[in-house]
Amino acid sequence: QYQKLIYDWNDTAKEYPNDKTIHQLFEEQVEKTPDSIAVVYEDIHLTYDELNKQSNKLANYLIYTYAIKADDLVALCLDRSELMLITILGVLKSGGAYVPMDPSYPNERLQYILEDSNTNIVITNKEYNEKFQQIESKNTVVVETIERATMIEKIGLYSEVSPQVQVSSINLAYLIYTSGTTGNPKG
Repeated sequence: QYQKLIYDWNDTAKEYPNDKTIHQLFEEQVEKTPDSIAVVYEDIHLTYDELNKQSNKLANYLIYTYAIKADDLVALCLDRSELMLITILGVLKSGGAYVPMDPSYPNERLQYILEDSNTNIVITNKEYNEKFQQIESKNTVVVETIERATMIEKIGLYSEVSPQVQVSSINLAYLIYTSGTTGNPKG
């Protein structure tokens, strides 16, 4: 039993293709199991195909609206939900990299992260929109609010097809900041 619990069940090492991006690997899974459930959040269930189509629409919206390209940073200040995953995939599929920010961070920390990362776009929930309106940043920041109710309005007309972007596994996927317990956080 000890062998099985400690070693056999924990032998999870897998070869990871280092020439593919996260969203390319996700799209391969979509091709394999399009009708399987990918996300469950409260009473929301999304299949791989539905998640893929919604994230493609968001990616196309970001490219068209903000001209996102490889290594552009997009800050995400979202509550945990299916929208968070749609947004992460949408940013990656647009070629950008995401900068996660906890909604509970004080305004000073959010401001520091925006300025330090030189991020110009924040995607957030409606309830945090005002928080970002209060933050004065050296760079111009566009706050994009995303909610279930406005998701169809905002991205509904954009293509469900994956955007063709020039991005590879050597491009940024995300920029995460340290806790900053010893001073300013570091990305």
